[in-house]
Amino acid sequence: MKASTDGPTRARLNPIRRGSGEHAHGFVQLLFGLSGRVHCELADTAFDVAAGEIGIVPRDVLHYYAGASDDSRLLVVDVDLGDEIMQALARLAPETDLERLFNAPRRLTASGEFSSLIATASRQLAAGGHPLIAQQWATLFAVQTGALLSAPETRAHNRADNRAERLDGLVDARLAVPPDNADLSRHLAMSGSALNQWCHLVFGMAPQQVVLRRRLVWARRWLIETRRPISQIAHDTGFADAPTFTRAFRRVYATTPAALRRASVVS
Repeated sequence: MKASTDGPTRARLNPIRRGSGEHAHGFVQLLFGLSGRVHCELADTAFDVAAGEIGIVPRDVLHYYAGASDDSRLLVVDVDLGDEIMQALARLAPETDLERLFNAPRRLTASGEFSSLIATASRQLAAGGHPLIAQQWATLFAVQTGALLSAPETRAHNRADNRAERLDGLVDARLAVPPDNADLSRHLAMSGSALNQWCHLVFGMAPQQVVLRRRLVWARRWLIETRRPISQIAHDTGFADAPTFTRAFRRVYATTPAALRRASVVS
């Protein structure tokens, strides 16, 4: 890998609050939830990051983020795989291929021990201090997250559990008439209580919230990429009318469909 020009791997606190934005960058980002909830949306997937959870955003991938409340806070680790420290780690442990492990977006749950480390790091970073401290925590968290992804139970879970993809596929096929919980349970061969528990574990929200977020992913894409009327997009994503669609859209994206379309035309 060639030498990096993006700067050193580092950890930092990011008080997202209700802020939002869309960008891509030439380094991996690891998002550690501290409080509240932050919504992340990429081309083919979306997830929320809350306390005790870790989101992975690969490098050079356009992504949208939005804080759900005033207390939405993240500890963000910018992992520049080309900087000297990360290259040294790759030489020391070539079997730990962080570039491969961090090449797909996903959400993980931190263990109790890992969560304690995250809390300690956030307190130390909030107090300021030498820049090397931010680099030290970033390196540690990159390695720990890589180890979590490499754990046998995580690999087995990723191979065996394609239910998230199957859920998305069902919603995508029925955007105009969204599936209810009974439909989801039948499609995923799960009981109602198991479905609810699984959705909270994997997505951090109830089943119908997962369905709603997926519908809104498509709505946002069509607002930006097409000139389809907003009322038609509302209908095509299963909303009774444009005002209902606008209220749901604003709750998730902190803007209205009309404002997003105007902004996309200007940019």
